Amino acid sequence: MIENRGTGLLDVISEIKISAANASIIADAIRRGQTTGMGESVIADQPTTLDAIEEETNLWILPKILSNHAIHLREKDPDIEVEGWLYKKAQNRIAMNSWSRHWFVLNKSGIYYLKEGSAGSLEKVKVCDIMLSTVRECKVPSTLRFCFEIFSPNSRPYMLQASGPENYKMWVNSIRRCIERQLSDGNSSVQNQSLKIDATKHGRTTSRSYLSAGSDTERSPKRASDDGSCSSIIETKTMISVPLNAEVQKILEMNRVCADCGEKNPEWASLNLGVLICIECSGVHRSLGVHVSKVRSLKLDKLSSAEYLLLLSIGNDFANSIWEGGISNQKGWSKPTSSDSRKSKEEWIKSKYLWRGFIDHKESDGKDQNERISKFNRDLYDASKTCNIKAVAEALAKGADVNWTNEQDGDKTALFACVTSKRENASSQKKQYIETAELLLQNGSKTDISINGERKSLLDFALGNASEEIMAYLMSKIS
Repeated sequence: MIENRGTGLLDVISEIKISAANASIIADAIRRGQTTGMGESVIADQPTTLDAIEEETNLWILPKILSNHAIHLREKDPDIEVEGWLYKKAQNRIAMNSWSRHWFVLNKSGIYYLKEGSAGSLEKVKVCDIMLSTVRECKVPSTLRFCFEIFSPNSRPYMLQASGPENYKMWVNSIRRCIERQLSDGNSSVQNQSLKIDATKHGRTTSRSYLSAGSDTERSPKRASDDGSCSSIIETKTMISVPLNAEVQKILEMNRVCADCGEKNPEWASLNLGVLICIECSGVHRSLGVHVSKVRSLKLDKLSSAEYLLLLSIGNDFANSIWEGGISNQKGWSKPTSSDSRKSKEEWIKSKYLWRGFIDHKESDGKDQNERISKFNRDLYDASKTCNIKAVAEALAKGADVNWTNEQDGDKTALFACVTSKRENASSQKKQYIETAELLLQNGSKTDISINGERKSLLDFALGNASEEIMAYLMSKIS
């Protein structure tokens, strides 16, 4: 058996050497511009893109192949969902090594990693409780691929990098499944947990984020955190009611029931849809993926000012007038109630947001799908140019492409049209610059475009063209 595994490893290594050599020849030919003549015979029927070369060399499945041929295979712990190597970005900007490699573990209750202790032994460092965490895919430079961030209200954010696309998907999807499982199991006791407020240590900004959580608090002892500083312990005792901040209060008052099932007092938000939903529906939304719904907690997550403005500008009533406007045309469908099964809610939410099955299409929208999309793209651009956030939300709900470029207006996208929109006089209707830009970004708008063959970033394009208000907003997003 050992000999067979050894032979298998040698075969794998040999195949990778051959593929790597071929890839090197192709890369050199492309670099020299040898795409015709003798160079054409070299690269004919060969992969010429980075993704294709990586697939040809089996680069990302190499760890799995090596593991399958390993002599010793450790039995998997049933309590562990996922474990493996990840790179962790240092919090300290002046750290000698900005990235360090650690063995991370995800179990049913939380995430932690192993690091070497003072005596050479391995120590567990807790990252977060899974119920309190949020995972976000990172938009980073192309040199840093497969990165994601983990946020938690009682710990600092962690930026992590996986070793390849499959490893990346495995971690992000597993974390989301664990979060959804906690939510769907009705484990909402964490909402009643109190968060310690230490204004002396955290300062006004952090204290504000905890105050906005609206949780009950009790003065508690301190413990040493992973970075050596003192942090507060989460208490489960209900003591003093901490008032919500003004933005959260307005959002909750405006949306007293869940947008999808009517459950009272929803406390979860879908940022890119601009609606409030209950904890059970939020689990379904998470399962759809962030390209459909970006779920955050109003009480556990710290939202930005722009995100608060976005939720205040749309809300459940307006959003449902679009997403459910054509429900009367769909026979056999009725909106679920809070007492209905999770399956019923899941079918409704998928039909509503994923398939856009309840949107009312008018004759003026077009005769077929192509005509409709063409009209909605134009509607999105025109609404973005005037910073009409509700019209933007309607166009996006009906299927407009957020990155559609207007050839008649300098190949700009809706986001570029929004940030360079000129302010009207005081007597005109107020434009919602920030809210509109935030909605477009939440729905995946790219921050760079090609103009006359030259790539320009949103910030570069905005300089000299955008208002001071928008420039300050863009700078805050970049920082």
